[in-house]
Amino acid sequence: MTETPLPPHAQPLAQPPTRPPSGTPMSSGSRTALIVTLSVVAVAIVVGVVVIGTVLRGGSLGGTYADTQIVDAGPRVLATVPNASVDLRPSPDDRVYVEARGTYVGAAPSLRVTTEAGVTSISGGCPGRWFGFCSVELTVRLPTALPLNVVARNGRLTATGLTGALTLETTNGAITTDGSRGDLELRTTNGAIDVRDSGSRRVAATTTNGGVALDFLDPPSTVQARSTNGAITVRLPADGVTYRVDARTTNGEIDSRSVPSDPSSRRSVTAATTNGKVTVGVR
Repeated sequence: MTETPLPPHAQPLAQPPTRPPSGTPMSSGSRTALIVTLSVVAVAIVVGVVVIGTVLRGGSLGGTYADTQIVDAGPRVLATVPNASVDLRPSPDDRVYVEARGTYVGAAPSLRVTTEAGVTSISGGCPGRWFGFCSVELTVRLPTALPLNVVARNGRLTATGLTGALTLETTNGAITTDGSRGDLELRTTNGAIDVRDSGSRRVAATTTNGGVALDFLDPPSTVQARSTNGAITVRLPADGVTYRVDARTTNGEIDSRSVPSDPSSRRSVTAATTNGKVTVGVR
């Protein structure tokens, strides 16, 4: 009988390749370093875009700005200077001196001063652009008694020693006058109004977010001080003159007891706010 050979031992089945072990989880420090690196790269890209855009628009990469212009004064002065702070002072003669100083990255500030048709016009300031940086301050010296109208934006206004009628308006910035004698009309949106040592007969001061403080050397004829969010303080000379006083607030105290009050007086003081204390008193 023929003997059937036994089958050879079965070979072991091939094992599937083993997946290499996953990498070690990134540590917190490594993640932070990666985020910082990516942020730096993003900032560099943005800066590069700004620089290229500035050059293509004919601008410069930045620096300091300085300019001085002098013109003969007209019968009145009008200044339109967005995105700039303005300091107003007396001139040594009958001319108007305007000095601009600032720094910028991107578009540069500008200044133009002319006298035409009886009006001295001042314009310039920082350009309103979404990129870049610009900060400029103007010092304007003008004949003391000239009427002056300033329309600004995003900057403080200061007037010292001027005796003409002043109309000063800005949006984001404080307004300060010292030693005024002419009528005052002062308006801002976000900023305080401070009138010091005034001899003005008529004063109207209005702000939305900020206090109003008016201090008089001589008895005024008409005073209007208004705010929405801020205290109101009016100080009058202690000379016995009576006033028709209207002091109002929604959320705050009212103190007007020290001022002689007469409902029939020709002199009037209106001090009104929504949120803040109202004080009408003597110096």
